[in-house]
Amino acid sequence: MLIYLTLIDNEDEKQKFERLYSNYRSKMQYIAVGILKDEHEAENIVHDTFITMIDVLDKIDETDDRKAWNYIVTILKNKCYNYLKRRNRMVYSDDILNLDDSETEDILQTVIREESIFVIAELIRKLNYPYKEVLYLQYYNGMNSKKIAELLQLTPSNVRQISNRAKKRIKELLKEMGYDDGDN
Repeated sequence: MLIYLTLIDNEDEKQKFERLYSNYRSKMQYIAVGILKDEHEAENIVHDTFITMIDVLDKIDETDDRKAWNYIVTILKNKCYNYLKRRNRMVYSDDILNLDDSETEDILQTVIREESIFVIAELIRKLNYPYKEVLYLQYYNGMNSKKIAELLQLTPSNVRQISNRAKKRIKELLKEMGYDDGDN
């Protein structure tokens, strides 16, 4: 843990980080192993999550254990899923060279789809609270608006409205990046 503390300047933030580390590290490891099925990689992802947490310590509300855990586990799961996507995206050129045209087309479609998912995931990651959290919980955790509302202490209609606004913002950002939604 000393390595993390050297990255933090403020003494109050160091103490906060120590509390978060001691309260959540083992739970995080358990979740990561469950997703990745690999103890070593899970440890790397948990480490990476703690590094990220240093940058967002001010956004983690220690007074509400459920909100703090939800925020931390959202970061952790996102990192796990991104790792799995990167690992599964590896296609060896030898395999591509030995494929006929229809198989090559299928692979290209898969790569395009996965790249689109990656771009959208990165855009979601850049959204502010509560937009990012609602979309993560909705699409990555498969939660419905009622469960998200309970978790974030909002109304289900508010969750749906936040989700719609977040999706609209993602579409705007995609257009700004030159992606066409096909409506033209």
